[in-house]
Amino acid sequence: MPRILIVDDVPANIKILRELLVGNYELFVATNGRMAVDVAEAMRPDLILMDVVMPEVDGITACGMLRSRPTTAEIPVIFITAKSEVDDMVRGFEAGGVDYVTKPFSPLELNARVKTHLELRRSREQLQRYGWQLEEANKQLEDRNERLNEAIEQLHRAAMTDPLTGLSNRRHMTMKIQDEMGRFKRSRRVFSLILGDIDHFKLVNDEYGHECGDEVLQSVSGILRAGIREQDQVARWGGEEFLLLLPETEAQGARLVAEKLREEIAESQMGCLGRDIRVTMTFGVTAYDKSGSMDATIREADHALYLGKQQGRNRTVVF
Repeated sequence: MPRILIVDDVPANIKILRELLVGNYELFVATNGRMAVDVAEAMRPDLILMDVVMPEVDGITACGMLRSRPTTAEIPVIFITAKSEVDDMVRGFEAGGVDYVTKPFSPLELNARVKTHLELRRSREQLQRYGWQLEEANKQLEDRNERLNEAIEQLHRAAMTDPLTGLSNRRHMTMKIQDEMGRFKRSRRVFSLILGDIDHFKLVNDEYGHECGDEVLQSVSGILRAGIREQDQVARWGGEEFLLLLPETEAQGARLVAEKLREEIAESQMGCLGRDIRVTMTFGVTAYDKSGSMDATIREADHALYLGKQQGRNRTVVF
């Protein structure tokens, strides 16, 4: 049931208003503006019928006090005034009143105005609730979209990453090489590929077990990743093979990089299950030729790697 606060210092007016409104609303009474503010804060009525002229604190001042307090600022105030008090009506609207009724009261007019402003208040509150619900729904949607984007990003990284070493996988490296070929067509800046293979890796697995073999792959991956520039790329090409992409690098510059990596790997001790494991790597190097395809360039690096294996391993060969 809607709550209405009647504020008037004349008992007869209060009695009339109660009789006109009784039965449809829960009614409260205050006899001056200060009391009206206190009752409004305590009872939170849905509507206030406020006389303008009252002792101590008049209706205009009381309305201003209500508007200044967050707990009562949204309560609609309908002023009670005499027909001749036009200035009071204007001051009432300036103070924040929403409407007025004149004395003597017309039952139909009074109830129509009260009903209208109660419905308006309910509509405003409903719109406010809808706004909160929409805001919450938008927040949940944003959170869900953020989680979805994170999941998509994780899937994308997983699709481009070798799960054992954390390096790029064959698919990702293929895309990077294609990008570099496109850049070469625009800028004519040479790039090189280095294909590396761990020597006698099968013996590592046979002698120490596949768990140690995996740790060797991870250790070699870390050395390769740490030994190249930020703009370079390294991928696990397959098994114990690794492919490096060096943008804007001639074949001889790539050979120096490969030699540095080869020496560091040969000098590294890779511990596993209390054992020190040493491995070496053979590297094949080639620079991209504008007349060749990606597959042809990779075959060149593979051919150089094959020659290095034939020549005794643990060496770098340039195609």
